[in-house]
Amino acid sequence: MEATLGYAVMRNARKYPHKTAIKCGDQSRTYQELNERSHRFALALRHLGLQKGDRLATLSLNSLELMEIYIAHLKLGLITVPLNAWGTDRDVHYQISFTDCQTVIFQQEFQSRIEKIRPQLPAVKNWISIGSPIFSGCLSYEELIGQQKFAEFPLEVKEEDPAFIMFTGGTTGSPKGAVLTHKSLLWNIINVTTEMQSPTPQDVIYYPMPLFHTAAMSRFLAYMYAGGSFIVTREFNAQKCLKVIQEEKVTAITGNPTIWRALLLEIEKQKYNTSSVRMYLSSQGILHEGLQKAIETHLFPRAQTYVSYALTEASPGVTILKPEDQPLEPGSVGKPYMSMEVRIVDDEDRDLPVGEVGEIIVKGPSVMKEYYRNPEETAQALRGGWLHTGDMGKYDARGYLYFVDRKKDMIKSGGLNIYSKEVEEVLAQHPKIAEAVVIGVPDDKWGETVKAVVVVKQGESLSAEEVIQFCRERLASYKKPTSVAFVEALPKTKFGGKVLKRELREMFAKKDNR
Repeated sequence: MEATLGYAVMRNARKYPHKTAIKCGDQSRTYQELNERSHRFALALRHLGLQKGDRLATLSLNSLELMEIYIAHLKLGLITVPLNAWGTDRDVHYQISFTDCQTVIFQQEFQSRIEKIRPQLPAVKNWISIGSPIFSGCLSYEELIGQQKFAEFPLEVKEEDPAFIMFTGGTTGSPKGAVLTHKSLLWNIINVTTEMQSPTPQDVIYYPMPLFHTAAMSRFLAYMYAGGSFIVTREFNAQKCLKVIQEEKVTAITGNPTIWRALLLEIEKQKYNTSSVRMYLSSQGILHEGLQKAIETHLFPRAQTYVSYALTEASPGVTILKPEDQPLEPGSVGKPYMSMEVRIVDDEDRDLPVGEVGEIIVKGPSVMKEYYRNPEETAQALRGGWLHTGDMGKYDARGYLYFVDRKKDMIKSGGLNIYSKEVEEVLAQHPKIAEAVVIGVPDDKWGETVKAVVVVKQGESLSAEEVIQFCRERLASYKKPTSVAFVEALPKTKFGGKVLKRELREMFAKKDNR
């Protein structure tokens, strides 16, 4: 039998039948329950005429049902297209139509959205509601499961078969569907469990992010593969998160700097027992020294720190920084996972020396198969057999990788390259600044100059000249901001808290609006 993701749950149902596999709110499923319910739903889908290779879209916040659906699809060899529950009607319609989904499974609370787009999607044959059916012809998820008796069936899935189409590129304005196979996701699991010694069957993870994103989906599959317990809440809430950690004795948590800041603010207001947490993984943003120290002192004092560089097209893990690692500079994202190769190259794909900044390119078995129905973008991204990430980075003399900037966020001023992350790291050290980013704005003389967009800490006051002077003392003169804008909040994606620099660039594009 080939190693596929659906088989892992069947195996763990035999090994740990009564152990909690998944939990959301007050509801949970044991491995036996998860295996049986996902099996019955797979049989129901087969009864509806779905076959291996068919694509199904899901529109759901975190729920037990969504996790059951993912497993059912993996067992049957169906390809899941997780839709962004926070996306626009246009996004949802486009992704269903573009991927030729003939079945859409949705939570009942998205009724109004479904009713808006349904007339524009005549090719969709099956609408399945997680909840009561909301229109004629709509099927009920629970009724479909109830109509089937549990019965084993042979898994005809191969490692090279596609498992998910994950849309990426939303912050750039050009979403693309990355096709991830059983093999690529399995290799991500192997990398993570080997290098991090987690998850184990004894681990309990709370994952505060949505399962329609690659990071959460892949971590869920890793726990189902290892036999651990995976806990989610419908949406992230700092108070709920800390209560879950305390009550469930969570041993591991994954998050990003935005989530860590929210948890630190909450734990200042009220005490929580987080002593069960033995490790936390930070990704999707640079973990500044000050923030890491605050996490280790106030949030997870008994936990070890791991930092990762990841992207959807790599299923998603690429590198890992472990507690025992000793990079030459702060801010490293570690070394490549055991099956991954990472190079730093120039615009001609020539390797650059240690310390020089270039594009990060990646190779390994967890890299995506392709961009769905997009051969031009696929050829460009995977040219020469390497995934070109669009991220800029460098190596130090010890072989540790540093993420420097997104290629598109690099500022070119007077013929010199300015990496926004370098300036942002300096701004993060200012005691009165809560958050700050920099962007390039048009300039008649230099082409572009650096503009800082700053959120001041509550109760503090700060002037533009103070910000500029702070940077002048710590950066080369050409890198310092030439203008500063103060805002109450930075525009961000709802998931992950990624700053939408595109919106800021549009906001400050005019030279008279600086």
